[in-house]
Amino acid sequence: MRKLLICLALTALTCMSGCSASVLLPPLPGPMMIPSSISSVYTAYSISTDERGFQTIVEDEMLETSIQSDILNEKGLNIMDLSTYAYNGHVYVVGEYDEKEDFQRIRKIVKSNKKVNSLTTYLFAEDESACGKTDDYLIQTSVKSALLNDNSVWGANIAVKSVQCNVVLMGRVASVNEAITAKQIAANTSGVKGVKSFIRSTRQNKYLRQHKKIAAAMR
Repeated sequence: MRKLLICLALTALTCMSGCSASVLLPPLPGPMMIPSSISSVYTAYSISTDERGFQTIVEDEMLETSIQSDILNEKGLNIMDLSTYAYNGHVYVVGEYDEKEDFQRIRKIVKSNKKVNSLTTYLFAEDESACGKTDDYLIQTSVKSALLNDNSVWGANIAVKSVQCNVVLMGRVASVNEAITAKQIAANTSGVKGVKSFIRSTRQNKYLRQHKKIAAAMR
């Protein structure tokens, strides 16, 4: 069944070739990009195991691309290394900024997008003494590889970003134990200074949705 879902996902992606590759075939997040032929395999596999559904995944990818474009096209805004991620309209912006004023400008740009449900930023001020981009890329690929090779974690559903050798994890997994395991895997990777996890489990999402419905009904 899973193989069938992967094949259907690949077919759908092929049929939608009119969209840019950066929208539907995102490579591993980071300052350097892996070939799209590799990233498309990860994306198709993720679709087959992602709770959001194909349509929502596409909408989130388009939202990511739109925000990234708005930030890059903002005049006078110096971007060091920035990546955007979206899950059900909840946006995460991770990376580095140059000036303190840039931090607030980035948040304002994202919030101006009407499709954004919420915003979480995890940004580091530029630090010339911190580890370099090459180190960050090697850490990203090492953590992602370790997640994909661990059978207790759906690694394809987890985005990995390294900033100044600090790893940030985002995504959706089946259980809280998976989220804990993913964080442990990242923390045990060579060169990692610290780990921040924004991973949510499916059970957490169901609880939050139910809580919101109850709160709305009681208004």
